[in-house]
Amino acid sequence: MRKFILLFSLLSLTTTMQARQIPESILERVDALMLEGLEAGYYPGASIAVGTRDGIVFQRCYGFRDSTGTESVTADDLYDIASLTKVVATTFALMRLYDQDRIDLNRTVGDYVDHYSGTPVAGISLSQLLTHTSGLPYFPAYSILFSNADGGPYISNKLNEELFPYPVDKNCYRCARAVGDPGYVSRTYVDGYRRAGENTYINPGVDSLVVARIVRSYSANLRGKYSYSDTNFLILRQIIEEITGQRLDEYTAALFAELGMNDTGYNPLRWKVPHMIIPTEFDYLMDRGQLRGYVHDDLAAVNDNVEGNAGLFSTAADLARFCEMLLNEGRFRGRRVISERTVRLFTSSPLEPRGIYRGLGFDKRGSSSSLHGGFGLKG
Repeated sequence: MRKFILLFSLLSLTTTMQARQIPESILERVDALMLEGLEAGYYPGASIAVGTRDGIVFQRCYGFRDSTGTESVTADDLYDIASLTKVVATTFALMRLYDQDRIDLNRTVGDYVDHYSGTPVAGISLSQLLTHTSGLPYFPAYSILFSNADGGPYISNKLNEELFPYPVDKNCYRCARAVGDPGYVSRTYVDGYRRAGENTYINPGVDSLVVARIVRSYSANLRGKYSYSDTNFLILRQIIEEITGQRLDEYTAALFAELGMNDTGYNPLRWKVPHMIIPTEFDYLMDRGQLRGYVHDDLAAVNDNVEGNAGLFSTAADLARFCEMLLNEGRFRGRRVISERTVRLFTSSPLEPRGIYRGLGFDKRGSSSSLHGGFGLKG
């Protein structure tokens, strides 16, 4: 069964918030909610940080690293932060490049990446990718590489103990006998392959399959409409790497260092002891077993665990540093990291007149919400 280890990083993310102490009554309620979830069995453990533009005002760890209940959560434990990667890594990188006049949000994919020349994808602007209005729907990467050995569908919305016994999500079950494409998936080490799990290796040639699927998935009817899609941030990752000549993990490592985010990065098994990385889930989609230090997202998994939509690991305290910088409009501990104009642009609501509440990478809310005027990290 899929297991979730929950990370709460509850930071005040509004552009109008004043630098003040959070009322004790609110902190007590936050603490009570965390304890209620723990006691109800929603998660074995969690880490939380609450802060203002002046820094963290409340931090606490709860419960255990996994369901065995043998190791308590510590503040230095890493979590797979999933879609927060879209903002904390990819959008952060684009903000820096925008500050340096190395990107133009009105220019198109074709101006930066050759893979899509001669296709409709080439005409998508960077701003459309950032606001999820590109016309590119989400597609599951596992569907390119894995199939049902008995024929028929790989996934069913109904549990069948014989044919579809493995739960992967709510009302979603994988077939009994999954098989990987032998040309792209190996369960033993192959020189040059990317490691996606303890016993899963992916042929880098999958990149051409991914590009082809992206081109085929494009929908002119979706262009200009809001449709949340990981595909947008895969292409933004490609753009960043073309401009910088570096992989996204390499380029963002320097950005995180500027904020002292020493426990944030991709592929944590290369720089963190395994027992301090919180296990994420038991993966049935790609049949990788329990994941600890390998990204849970299948799109990121096939790209060496480094993608624009997912793959980043972090701590609550490190995310608090990132949020502190944003709340101070690009300054961190007295030093300018991102220009004020860039922070305001990316956290604005350029499509609000059309009823689309998205920043450039950032999450937004409509005028009827109590969170209107603020912004969030969920990409």
